[in-house]
Amino acid sequence: MQNQGSLGPTTVAELLQTMQQERATGTLSLASNGNKVDLHFLFGHLFHAVGSGSEGEPAVIDALSWQDGEYNFNPRAKLPPEETINSSTEDLLTLWRKGPEGSATASPSEVKVTVAAAAVTSAGNGSGEDDLSSDEDDWLESVGTAEIEAEVDEPADIPTFQAPVPPSVAPAKAFAKAPSSSTPTPASSPNPRTSAAPTAWPASRKPGAGSVPAAEGRSSAIPAAADSGQPPRPVAGATRSQLSLVIPMPSGSSLHSGLKASFLNFPMLLKTLSQDGFSGYVSIRGEKDERNVGHILFREGAILQAQQRVGGSYRRSKAALQEIVRGVAAGEGLIDAIELPADLVGSVSGLIVANTLFLQLPSRIVDFDALVEFVEEQPLSGGILVTTGPDQVSVVLLGEGRPKGSYSSATPELTEGTGVASASCAERDARIDVVAAPSGPAPVIELAEIG
Repeated sequence: MQNQGSLGPTTVAELLQTMQQERATGTLSLASNGNKVDLHFLFGHLFHAVGSGSEGEPAVIDALSWQDGEYNFNPRAKLPPEETINSSTEDLLTLWRKGPEGSATASPSEVKVTVAAAAVTSAGNGSGEDDLSSDEDDWLESVGTAEIEAEVDEPADIPTFQAPVPPSVAPAKAFAKAPSSSTPTPASSPNPRTSAAPTAWPASRKPGAGSVPAAEGRSSAIPAAADSGQPPRPVAGATRSQLSLVIPMPSGSSLHSGLKASFLNFPMLLKTLSQDGFSGYVSIRGEKDERNVGHILFREGAILQAQQRVGGSYRRSKAALQEIVRGVAAGEGLIDAIELPADLVGSVSGLIVANTLFLQLPSRIVDFDALVEFVEEQPLSGGILVTTGPDQVSVVLLGEGRPKGSYSSATPELTEGTGVASASCAERDARIDVVAAPSGPAPVIELAEIG
């Protein structure tokens, strides 16, 4: 189908059928005698329509009666999150032909068609796959759910790690908040990159001052899930020195928002983003349980990293991407695509697989500014994470020791300096992790490995 043309020789019904056959993605907007209607497609599926005073199927039925005019198709626009049409194109055409609006004698009207298209193009249109249906079962059959599941096996190259039970007595030390304005000085200079356990630092005290109470001076060496004495659930792809928490994503420019997995060809979406050289991340959040979340990070079309949490279990890298694909193929999740600068994507992806240098330091006994100063002297590439509660994490991104900016789950806008994370340290129960990103070029995850 041409991107623009006239409705004289081509009817609106023919345009809808062509969009479906070509699995086109975009927004088709028609106007006639002051009336307008926008038709939104995703891989040939008409899922939303809004006109002058009407929306959904009535807006489509009305537009089908327009017999002349013009149209323009641009396959690179943002799709809306609304879904107002559940009928297939064939059902809509049948309904239109049965109604008085579908009479061939309907008076012609001047029509103007504008198209605002989605960034997802209809790549691979000639694959011969069946068209998407509004019926979820038909759709799952058309994209070959069984085939996807057959290709995606359990990861064999990523070990499962069982975090250790905390030692009975482990008086940990940290950067203590100095009672005066002086900067705390470590008693020794161990190499935190090679230490088997988080590096310990003495607490600064005034001469004669009492020691820090054991309850406040102790820092857990494992994730908080094990504080109760029960070992946490196995973590796919984790090691003894890696965190098992969801790294929050910074805000960016929204490319797609609220796409429903129930009618989305997810493998084609990933392939199209890769072909377009996309930099940013795809976010998948559960419709039934918002605590289920996943992220796929792209840099210039390459998948750098992925993370996923479902039912309390955390996965990263290839294991996470495999489970995300499975979940979306089952029709679960709302999907967003957010654009970010390529260098920012690289910094954030490094946090997902970073090694811990300092783990679960209590903020109330740590001088945060002194900690930042120490990190700057290393120099360290990675980040400082401040956790204040479930899914409440603040991040300081570090590049060779220098802060690139900070943001948090609650305030995802990246700001200069460390202020966002520093403010989170005011929470009494806040915990601080310092992590170092792997050195060298980041490996990529090939889509061919996922299926």
